[in-house]
Amino acid sequence: MADGCYNHIYSVLVENEQDILGIIAYSLYKRQKIEFIQAFKVKHDREPKDEDLAPFHDVSNSPTQLESYRNQASQLAQGFLDASIAAQAVELEQYYSDKASSDIRNTKPGFWLGVAQSLVGSVLFVFFARFSCFLYLEPESRP
Repeated sequence: MADGCYNHIYSVLVENEQDILGIIAYSLYKRQKIEFIQAFKVKHDREPKDEDLAPFHDVSNSPTQLESYRNQASQLAQGFLDASIAAQAVELEQYYSDKASSDIRNTKPGFWLGVAQSLVGSVLFVFFARFSCFLYLEPESRP
């Protein structure tokens, strides 16, 4: 602004350097200002002067519009967080699915181990079956 007039909207929207929502709100204000200036250039075929920007500043600095910038900033940030969380959830789901499949494959016994287990189980079954029959025989009929 050539005449030294200064708009204090940054300090109104941004409370401190960590105020991310305020910074986003300020960028929304700047985008709207650029759109206003571009529309002014098309309509008047010249750059706007400070007095040409006065109506924009009056509207953009109104409490309602300031609140609108903050609300839009909050919605944008929430959308970004939702998208980030959704992407993270997909990554974690894939990671744990792959890990579970790998763990199952690694703990599942191989074919020959299964054959050996079956063989040992069969031998033990026959042994215990024979031993239990031996216990039920009359003492005089035992060898």
